[in-house]
Amino acid sequence: MAKYDINLLQAELFPKPPLLSLNRALGVFGFVLVIMLLWAFMSQYQLKQLSERHDKLRQEKSQQQSLLSTLEKKLKDRKPDPLLLEKLDSLKLVMVNRQALHRQLTDSSRTYVSGFAKAMTELSTFHHKDISLKSVDITLDDMTFTGVAKSANTVPQWLAGFEHSVLLSGKSFINFKLQENADKLTEFVVSSKLDEEGH
Repeated sequence: MAKYDINLLQAELFPKPPLLSLNRALGVFGFVLVIMLLWAFMSQYQLKQLSERHDKLRQEKSQQQSLLSTLEKKLKDRKPDPLLLEKLDSLKLVMVNRQALHRQLTDSSRTYVSGFAKAMTELSTFHHKDISLKSVDITLDDMTFTGVAKSANTVPQWLAGFEHSVLLSGKSFINFKLQENADKLTEFVVSSKLDEEGH
């Protein structure tokens, strides 16, 4: 007689293994632990580097501040060289004198700017036939003419011609002397400056 077995234990009835077993949990924890240790090591290394850099920068800053303080003190305590100051004053004086000379030389209203030749040219242009000049003295601001005239009236006529002169116009002749000599000629002195007696 045949024997028949019936298996009532179906696969669906077997308990399903848990997704998170002890071995798996230990593996995950181990992996996470390694990652954490690596991260902590890297963080510590970076922190050490940053700390060293910070200390170096702080030291450089301290050195620069010390150098700055030293330089500021030296600059404050530094006194100018007296020899250089004397040279500077001399140069300033030379510059002032040169500027004054330049102003005078470029002032066309001054007598000496036109020069002696210009004065002689104008004296020749406004020459009077009855006037004979003995001396002509032209300085910075003054002029003096000494000579002989045929008559006393000739001298004022001669001076009147100067009003058309560029060089001699506008001059005031405040010293005027006339004297007749032994030859019956008039000796004269005409000057724009006072005589030695203050007249």
